[in-house]
Amino acid sequence: MPSAEIDTALLVYCPDPVISRRYQTLFEAGGLCLSLRPLIFTPDDVPLVADQDIARANPALAVFSALCHGDLAEAETAFPALMAALRSLSPEQAALYYDVVLAGLPVATRTRWEEFMTTVPRHQYQSEFMRNLAAKTEVESDIRAILLVLEVRDVAVPDDVRDRVKACTDIDQLETWLRRAGTATTIGDVIGE
Repeated sequence: MPSAEIDTALLVYCPDPVISRRYQTLFEAGGLCLSLRPLIFTPDDVPLVADQDIARANPALAVFSALCHGDLAEAETAFPALMAALRSLSPEQAALYYDVVLAGLPVATRTRWEEFMTTVPRHQYQSEFMRNLAAKTEVESDIRAILLVLEVRDVAVPDDVRDRVKACTDIDQLETWLRRAGTATTIGDVIGE
């Protein structure tokens, strides 16, 4: 089988512009003999993709943009576009892209992204990580709601019952307890089977 010539480019992402310029200068100088010279770029070379149409047309760019600008305060402005990009992909591709986003974002931005994802109505998480996170968030929210309603209604909650509620991961059970808590006068009204 004859070999085909394939154009190849080595892209090097460098988050620090000073270091990037240093290496760009080094490789531009004729002193290095490399058959493949890297194209070095910084976040300034990648636009922050906040337009949903652009993101849907270029999902990889939207993801890459989010990663390049993840440490900026305005990174959140790109979240709706990033969501649109991910929704434009097949479930298999979207799951991979989700994982790239989660792995590549700084912790603070990833936390804000995860919070954003929990506010998107009718969103079906593709990534197992995100499905687990959503379920955990729902459980924690129900637990807080049960205990708060009981506190507001002045219903005494013994430590063993509080521990039982906090340890519960069954959404249906938690929702049952939450409905009962709304009219309960004793803890037995809530937990009683």
